[in-house]
Amino acid sequence: MSASEAAGARLAAKLARDTAAELGLEVASAPEPVAASDDGGRVATGERMVSVLFADVRGYTEMSGRSAPADMLERIASLQRWASQEVARRHGLIDKFAGDSVMATFNISGQSVDHTLQALQAAIAIIDKASLVDLPVGAGIAVGPAVVGRLAESANLSVLGEVTNLAARLQSQAAAGEVALSEEAYRRVQDWLTARGTAVERIEVELKGFSGPVIVYRVRASATAFSSA
Repeated sequence: MSASEAAGARLAAKLARDTAAELGLEVASAPEPVAASDDGGRVATGERMVSVLFADVRGYTEMSGRSAPADMLERIASLQRWASQEVARRHGLIDKFAGDSVMATFNISGQSVDHTLQALQAAIAIIDKASLVDLPVGAGIAVGPAVVGRLAESANLSVLGEVTNLAARLQSQAAAGEVALSEEAYRRVQDWLTARGTAVERIEVELKGFSGPVIVYRVRASATAFSSA
């Protein structure tokens, strides 16, 4: 297991235990996942050009009200497991799970040139797999500079920069089954999307915390259409 998969698995397991405790359910303890290498531990603190992915379940509160707690717990645990696998497969790192939301960063080492495409492919895979358990997921991807590193010796890896806020705001603009891309993110994956004949919607929106309109490109994330992802 890679460092990214191990970290994601630990986060998913902790959230599952916490959620189960709140619901009065028991979850059997599992062995701690072991990473083959700790890539995050070797990353020197510094500024990188990164791609940040946020993904979130649409209508989660309403859905929870219609479903048994144990059922929702199992579905969210599956989503987190799949997200960990797909992000790690494309050399990204899960930053955090927050209930039904996932945040991941790509290019923490500063050595990848196609990290935005990796983020998009991860988003497509996560959205597609989530649909298998009837979880409608939308996602947002932004590209920009961020300070990456451990701010304290025992702290988790942190990613600090406006890019994380932009990615979070973008995902709120994506409907279920869509990925909302920042202008720079779209520029980096435009050729890949064009080669697949993908329909892209360009819109201008007002985003909290950003002055003036922000250009957003919305893409339908269908794994069938992106079979080579």
